Amino acid sequence: MSSLLQSISRAAFALLPTLPYATAEKAGCGGLAVKAHHLSACARVDGPIAFRGASFEIPCGCRTALIGPNGSGKSTLLRVLAGLTPVLAGEVEVAGEKPRLGRRRIAYLAQRPHLTEHFPLRLRRLVQMGTYAHHGWFEECFHGDKAVDLALSQMGLTDLAERPVHTLSGGQLQRGLIARAIVQGAELLLLDEPYAALDQASREIIDRFLFDQDRAFTVVMATHDPADLGRFDRILEMRGGTIHTSHACEGHDHRHA
Repeated sequence: MSSLLQSISRAAFALLPTLPYATAEKAGCGGLAVKAHHLSACARVDGPIAFRGASFEIPCGCRTALIGPNGSGKSTLLRVLAGLTPVLAGEVEVAGEKPRLGRRRIAYLAQRPHLTEHFPLRLRRLVQMGTYAHHGWFEECFHGDKAVDLALSQMGLTDLAERPVHTLSGGQLQRGLIARAIVQGAELLLLDEPYAALDQASREIIDRFLFDQDRAFTVVMATHDPADLGRFDRILEMRGGTIHTSHACEGHDHRHA
């Protein structure tokens, strides 16, 4: 019996790394990155409605700004698109599917990342986590080192690779999280006020990455800064529980840069 149990245990642990962490998806965007029809949602299950009856579209490759006063529902909408907050009513498709957790093609960066203080996690390992969506459970991901090095370089973080994350500044951490999204190969970036409390150097580095015309990903970003808006292709204004497309370039001519 003991021998049988050991055989079963070995077989189970051999199988676990082959089980995908995330469901395989077709790469490439098929016209619309986001499509919402009469969408309504609450920030919390027992809370008031954040917005209702919203219908809008975001084309693939479009840089879209979410604007509106505090409490207008910007964070809630991003969490809905990320699959973290359920839809109350209506329909929404993100990269051709209903929102759900664990998607390889989508990266979500919260306004205030929740990292356990003094947890022994180094920046390189944080960025390397972007490869997890492409591997099995408990599978080691050393073969992502080249991609990690490149992402760290793009975000100006090479010299900080072995730094514990709890010692990083807010701007350095934000750049590290974007580097993780680069390694993930995310096609849709959902960013909740990524410039909040950033130093100028970090802001310029993130700016160059997000608004590079040669990058084909889609960005949906909540922002309070009117100076940002001139670079976006589309603006969704959230106010009084509604969402209104206040600017949309005809034909989506990639006005950002």
